[in-house]
Amino acid sequence: MLLNYVFGFNARLGRLAYFFFSFVVGCGYLMLVFGITGNAPASGRTDVLLAQAANSMPLLIGFYVVLAMTFMLQSMRIRDIGWDPVCMMVGWIALVVIDRIVAGKYPEYALTYQHTGTTVGALVNLALMLALTFWPGSRPGEAPHETGDDGFSSRGSTPAAAGNRVARIASGEFGGKTR
Repeated sequence: MLLNYVFGFNARLGRLAYFFFSFVVGCGYLMLVFGITGNAPASGRTDVLLAQAANSMPLLIGFYVVLAMTFMLQSMRIRDIGWDPVCMMVGWIALVVIDRIVAGKYPEYALTYQHTGTTVGALVNLALMLALTFWPGSRPGEAPHETGDDGFSSRGSTPAAAGNRVARIASGEFGGKTR
């Protein structure tokens, strides 16, 4: 249960806060890259920058910290929209992995010969990022949209649908009746 709060699955983050914090995290990492390598990532020589980054332990640690921070910010924003962050984030990661596999196996579907993603994957990622940035969240006094055990909307229910789902799985009720 503590991991839900640490990773932001039960916290909510509004549109403006999400945009601001994402901007601050990106600028912070850009300043770290520029401070260590002396080059900005948009300077055109990304091959040299990637070689420098692969040999720099502070940049690798910073990359993984930024990756974790953006994962948490996206999870909090998804919770504010009313979607289940556990399902959405797993689906998003699966989409990225499948997209990379398809682009590697069939290079003609990749965006360009240098990209490791397809056009469909790029459009889905764009749609998800636009939804996170512009989709209206629940109001401050209102609980986020939850679904009940029957899968239908239950606006007046308690916001413990994710906890109920985990409890059902843990007690052996996953996939139907047992015994």
